[in-house]
Amino acid sequence: MKRKWAFGLNGKRKLFGKFLLSYVLILLIPLMVGAHAYYQTVQVVKDDAAELNLAVLEQSEEALNRLLTEIRDIVSLLSLDSDLLNVMLTADASWPPQAVYKFSQLQKNELNMLSTNQLFSNLFVYLEKSEAVISGDRIDKLDSQPIKIGDVPFGLWLEDTIAGERMNRYLPLSRVYDGRTTEDYVAYVSPLPAGTNMRTDGAVVILIKESAIVRMFDRLLAEEGSFAYILNEKEEMIVSASAGGERVETVSAGAGKDSFVRMNGTDMFITSVHSPGSGWTYVAGLPADSVFAKAEYIKRINWSIALAAIAFGCLAALLLAYRNSKPIAELLDSIKDFAAAPGETGKRASAMDVIQKAVHEIITNNRSMSLSMKQQLPLLQAACFEKMLKSGFNHEIEMRAHLSQAEVSIIWDNVAVAVIQIQHAGYMPEEELTAGKARMKRLLLHELGEGTFVHDLKAEKLAVVFSFRGPEEEVFERRVGQLRQLQESFLGELSLMTSIGVGQAYHRVMDVWRSYNEACQALEHEDPDAAQKLARYDCISRHSSHYYYPPDVELKVMNAVRAGDTEELSRLLEHIETQNIGVRQLSPWRKKQLIAEMQGTLQKISGQLDYLSGDDGALPDGQGGPEADAAEEYSYARVPKQLLAVCERIKRQKTSKYEGMLEGMKAYIVENYKDSNLSLSMLAAEYKQSETYVSTFLKEQLGVTFSEYLERLRLDEACQLLKEEKLPIGDIAIRVGYNSDKSFRRAFKRVFGIQPTSYRNETMACSE
Repeated sequence: MKRKWAFGLNGKRKLFGKFLLSYVLILLIPLMVGAHAYYQTVQVVKDDAAELNLAVLEQSEEALNRLLTEIRDIVSLLSLDSDLLNVMLTADASWPPQAVYKFSQLQKNELNMLSTNQLFSNLFVYLEKSEAVISGDRIDKLDSQPIKIGDVPFGLWLEDTIAGERMNRYLPLSRVYDGRTTEDYVAYVSPLPAGTNMRTDGAVVILIKESAIVRMFDRLLAEEGSFAYILNEKEEMIVSASAGGERVETVSAGAGKDSFVRMNGTDMFITSVHSPGSGWTYVAGLPADSVFAKAEYIKRINWSIALAAIAFGCLAALLLAYRNSKPIAELLDSIKDFAAAPGETGKRASAMDVIQKAVHEIITNNRSMSLSMKQQLPLLQAACFEKMLKSGFNHEIEMRAHLSQAEVSIIWDNVAVAVIQIQHAGYMPEEELTAGKARMKRLLLHELGEGTFVHDLKAEKLAVVFSFRGPEEEVFERRVGQLRQLQESFLGELSLMTSIGVGQAYHRVMDVWRSYNEACQALEHEDPDAAQKLARYDCISRHSSHYYYPPDVELKVMNAVRAGDTEELSRLLEHIETQNIGVRQLSPWRKKQLIAEMQGTLQKISGQLDYLSGDDGALPDGQGGPEADAAEEYSYARVPKQLLAVCERIKRQKTSKYEGMLEGMKAYIVENYKDSNLSLSMLAAEYKQSETYVSTFLKEQLGVTFSEYLERLRLDEACQLLKEEKLPIGDIAIRVGYNSDKSFRRAFKRVFGIQPTSYRNETMACSE
């Protein structure tokens, strides 16, 4: 049937001409703009430098204003705190036990909750009557506080500051030694209660690292000779920094203005900002040469670019017009068969209308699919965690793929698992249990933070998987401490009594099942008389005299042997040896029981494997079974060697078997690929295997799926026919195994990027 609509040679020339014209016009625009650009460059660069400096200074001003506001709020809160005021007025220098207790309560309940700003270095509360200095991590007498301001002890400095009426001011401090390092600080000292004009009973001291404030000016100190500093309301310098570390001198500059000032023989571009709230002035200086360097550079290259653009612009326009018009022309060729639906009469839709409709359908389908996937995501994540905790993955690559598909990110490789069980005296309704577990899950995720995942187990249990980075022992101990605090929160806030079992931390994500297994054992090992208990496996296992060889570990050993996975089997045997020989102190009788259990595993495997049928059940390397002499029977090293030997034999046999099966499958596909009915089910039926097994097998061995391998064979044959034969495209499609020329065209375009007709024309043109 002849189509009314066609996109022939004339249409392609018009399309090429449109692209060429657009590129020529685009070429003229930068040439005209470039002629005018230089005359505006100097002012633009100046404004840009001023805006950049002002932006950084204003950001610094805003950040420091927030800091000053927070400092005032902290002082106000402390001034209104009744417990603090009571201790400040009643405690004396003798420090009785009740006074020390009150100091610790203030430290725990107030100070550690107030120091939230990341710029704060430390917060001190000085109580004059008791001569106590309380910080977030220490409680000291004033004369024993270890901090030194230069060579002056902290106590003497504070007394001089209070006596010298330097309260409610920000004071720069040099060479402050905090017991570990020496740095420069900015200090704020306020009386307690705040606003008192008479003799004070206490004071608040807040230290801010000068380096933390200087970091705000990093963007201003990129050029050699640049500097920045802050002046207080009395024109006293509080903080200063320079690119080379030189001493900074103050300059006179209008607030909020930019100007050029000559300093030490160098012209400097000065920008300043005045803060009405604090009265501080923020000043930045940049060498004028660096400000106008861009303008000079633009001046030199401006004419070079203009000449180069004229020389190569037309050639580039030709090449770009051809390159960009060609794929659109090919796209129009490929969609012309779909310009109208079958049986449609009247005016035919334009190519752009067809493209727009197709894109709309793709977007609609994609949104619908994304919504459906998001709805199923919680179930997918739950299934992934269930399989991960129950050791359902045999390889880390497989686990990572499932985690990625479920949008679960194990951030760090150090992982551990805790199992939480809800304790209740009687029957708990399902709705109440579900609501309690949901609240616990939200609290766990909020408190434990990034890298933590909570999985809902059956009945009254939750599994908490948390990943972290080193130092391993320190971070792990902190996590356990957080779990103890959360256990108290569950009881206090949710009225839920819980028991927690914690497994050990491992360095591989694949070992998360081990930690889960240990957490379950720790949970079962808890004291039945205790209302709430947190049991750690690494604590209970060292006191256990029973051997470690749970059923799930035995099952993994058997699966690893059957699969011929010597690497996984070695890791499992190493884990078993560590748990029984390194961690537990087994008696000889218990050790014999363990060896007997593992020999039983070996017998189970040998009784089920087909390859042993021809060996009359003989174990590898001619070794005897349980009837061997007693000295060798209870040698622990003997059983792992036997398991590894069996695993190695299976691996060799499977490798040989797989090679033969792969060659047979490839031969079958090559023989039948021209049959359009050839499918994965036919191949699976030929080899009496499931479709899933055959698909996975081909993917592992060939690196591509069955469909991709079959499609490549068919398209390679089609390329040969297009080169050597003059058959119609439809006939070639049927000869290589496609049902229609449309499906063949789509596959050819997807793989090679062009239509079969274009491929034939280009091949013929090359041969001529």
